[in-house]
This record gives sequence, structure tokens and C-alpha cells, in this order.
Amino acid sequence: MFCVKISKSDFKSPAKWAEIAKSLELPAGRNEAIVMRIPGLLPVEEGMKIEQSIKQPEEWIIGESIDGHRQWIIHARKPRFIAEIFDDEDTPRLSPFEYQLDSGQWLSNFLWQDQPPEDLTLLCIEAGEAIEKYDEILGAD
Repeated sequence: MFCVKISKSDFKSPAKWAEIAKSLELPAGRNEAIVMRIPGLLPVEEGMKIEQSIKQPEEWIIGESIDGHRQWIIHARKPRFIAEIFDDEDTPRLSPFEYQLDSGQWLSNFLWQDQPPEDLTLLCIEAGEAIEKYDEILGAD
């Protein structure tokens, strides 16, 4: 295995990547393989073709804490956000906005990565449908 020391400034230099590829004895033109391992980090030389093999994440991702006491839903497409899922209305929540799903669960503690839409109703309904589908697939009540 080869190890090459790369400084922070090296990410801005396509010429440095060609030098690294040469030092690794890669065939000519294989510096694209190095660049592909760090997508979005390096300005690519004009005409260099890099395939994007990483698929977009699913629109809705549901996860829980390791101890299983907290659960979140992630909207991975714009407007991107994370919201905590609560099973009852007695649990203390921090968010000024919360939404009760048809299932009786609540979405709260929203963390927005993008500007939220003016009307969150449709997005919250879709989140509720995603949670129901997730629970159905897992066989949860």
C-alpha cells in the first residue's frame, strides 16, 4: 500500500494530483481515480471526466439513537431537515413548531439545513406517510 502525504493546499492543484498519480505509478490519466475518491473537494481540470457513481440518498431516512430512546426522520432533499419523532404529547419538546401526524405521533425539534417552505403541511404529511411505510416494513405497531 502506498502512502502519500497531502497538504490542505494540494486539494486546489490538479497538477499536484497528477504528480501524486505519477508517484503511485498509476497509468497516465488515472489521476481521475484519485479525484473520484474525494468528490467535490478538488477543482477538476477542464475536460477531465469523473463519473458520479454515488447515488442520491433516499428522500426520507429514519434513524434512532443507539439506546433506542429517540427517533428522527431526515428529509435528504431540498428543503433538507431533521425532525425528532415523538410518540406522545407529554414528552417535552424544544421546538416552537410541531406537527401531529395521523398516527398520533408528533414531529418536533426541527433542524433545517435549507430555508423551510412557508407552508410545512404537505412536507409533514409526506413525512408521516414515510414513517407509516417504515413502520409497516418493520412490522412495528
